[in-house]
Amino acid sequence: MKKTKFLTVLGALVVFSSLNLSANALGGYDPGIYKKTNNDSKTMQYNEITFVTGKPVLLTGTLTRTVIDKEKEYSILQRELDKVLKQLSKNAKTATKNNKGAQSTVAPVPTAQLDPEVNYNGTTISEKYSLSGEGVKITRDLSITPVNKYYAGQIIQTANIKKAKETINVNGKTYNLDSNLSEMSESVVIDTKPAIDYYGGNASFYKVFTEGTGNKEGAAKLIIQMDGKSTGYDEFWGKTDTKTLNYTINLIPATGGTDTKTTTTNTANGTTTTNTTTTTSQASGTLNGTYTVKVSQNSIKDLIYSENDPKKISFRGGYGVTSQNNAAMEYTYDINGVQGSGNSQMENMPEVTRLFAPVLTDVQGHYAQEAIKIVTSMNGFDSNKKMFLPNAYISRDEFARAVVVTSGLYNNKTDGSKNKKTTYRLKEELFSDMKVLDENYNYVKTAVEKKIMIGRDDNKFEPKNPITKVEAIAILTNSLGLDVLIPNGKFSTGFEDESQIPPWAYDSVYIAQNIGLIEKGGTLLPNSYLTKADASEMLLRYVEYMTGDLKEDYMQRILNY
Repeated sequence: MKKTKFLTVLGALVVFSSLNLSANALGGYDPGIYKKTNNDSKTMQYNEITFVTGKPVLLTGTLTRTVIDKEKEYSILQRELDKVLKQLSKNAKTATKNNKGAQSTVAPVPTAQLDPEVNYNGTTISEKYSLSGEGVKITRDLSITPVNKYYAGQIIQTANIKKAKETINVNGKTYNLDSNLSEMSESVVIDTKPAIDYYGGNASFYKVFTEGTGNKEGAAKLIIQMDGKSTGYDEFWGKTDTKTLNYTINLIPATGGTDTKTTTTNTANGTTTTNTTTTTSQASGTLNGTYTVKVSQNSIKDLIYSENDPKKISFRGGYGVTSQNNAAMEYTYDINGVQGSGNSQMENMPEVTRLFAPVLTDVQGHYAQEAIKIVTSMNGFDSNKKMFLPNAYISRDEFARAVVVTSGLYNNKTDGSKNKKTTYRLKEELFSDMKVLDENYNYVKTAVEKKIMIGRDDNKFEPKNPITKVEAIAILTNSLGLDVLIPNGKFSTGFEDESQIPPWAYDSVYIAQNIGLIEKGGTLLPNSYLTKADASEMLLRYVEYMTGDLKEDYMQRILNY
């Protein structure tokens, strides 16, 4: 990997840092974890492990950084996309006219389309660190302007470093970052899907710290090298960033300094002898070794149920969502021939938000009772209606509402029109068979804008038509973008009636059973209409995947946490 000067290009540090408040561990590739006590605060408690003394020292302190408004960042992208799309509007209109209605005979989700390439800058980020522990103090001050390239649903991010200052105080000595001698190179790609963003990247740096002020010739130099990789995801129910960071550390003693010692001897005969000795001074102590740090930074939401103790109350209990931030760090080292390991963890107190407590009179004792109540509590179904009708078929507009709500894509404050995932704009009204004032219009609009669902022929959505099981499966798996799970060559779904699965849904069915959206084996009845009860069960498994298996896959593959 080619290196570039530290102050010129810092490729993709923005993803490992600037998206930190949504998914990623803070501090670029310095081995630290943070604890947020207030989601709106710019200052967070921050811990970092260092080996500048030759042994592990856990530094504690604060990190103050710019709070990134994700919706603002995506609005910048949207604005730049609109500029390019405006230039291509004539070609786009021609293509749309020629292909009108082609999707209706294929799948209920949008087919892949290539967006134009867009280059744009993000919000400049300021990061300031203040850390201390066991006689060591570190201050770090960074200013980063993201440089982004968007194409076909992916974003490649690099960063232009406007300012990089760092000072290390250890054993009574001060080391300052020499930006002229330091280098860094990174790259990351973010793959944006309707309900989730995935990312992965690599980075390396070569930091040179010089003892004292200025570039004093012969001064001691502390050199820290790093090679690391990061993976993570960001969605409504959770955000996880995992890093594996490999370091080498070396202290080069000062050279060129001299110590002069003069000795005078008087003899008995009155002769005086003077002896002058000059030696080259050397720094005391050595520092040489390697260490590896693995970190996992997580923001987690979970569903809980709270039963009311009084019996004479209008509702027996209700569901809530807990939100918690936690982080874990593990390290191993071999410094000056001494080997060891350790770990550190941080977490905040969970916050609880109660959901609606619907009173449904026709679901008591139903096999899908819990799933129905959870989805309705989230407002995925109309919570004002006491009759749920669990065995009735779910309509297309009802399913659109349930999906965008349970996935967190629908924003009540903006009626779904300004959510971060918008990649193109749709004019009112969307379809000839839907009005703006329709009960589920904004939910359908969100589903279409986020590329969760599409319409039918003749500019119709057919909102009241029932949805089939495989259509629902395709919609949910499409929102997660897990095509990587599909095996090469021929494969079987294992269902007795898999011959009835439409070709466009075959991959989706395989993915759905792989992540637990549907049960394996037996008969699927792929083209049967989906009941509201079965839809609720599927949606609950969808939420459970995002709150459970997805999180564990990222965390446990990196740490035993």
